[in-house]
Amino acid sequence: MGFILDIFNLALYIPFLQVDEDDISRNAAQLKKYSWFQALLSDQTSRELIIYDQGVRRVIGQFKTSKLHKKPYNIRCERKVQQAIHRAMSKHGKIRT
Repeated sequence: MGFILDIFNLALYIPFLQVDEDDISRNAAQLKKYSWFQALLSDQTSRELIIYDQGVRRVIGQFKTSKLHKKPYNIRCERKVQQAIHRAMSKHGKIRT
């Protein structure tokens, strides 16, 4: 019986863990302060993926805004965004040689 209640509680909690447009917008606004993100936005292909690709946007929305100013966390975020863009490029066939 306790196991069923645990699953029920988890099912109620999961929707709050999902990323929404507010999270994405807030994090994108914070990321615009960093040169690596500005460089990605200056590249047309990366910019389109950041704006329109749901996978890339979800990665951006998952970041913790309060930690973005910390150098190690920022480096990790940079790597995750670049990996998401690379995955999206290969999915859409936009890989440059």
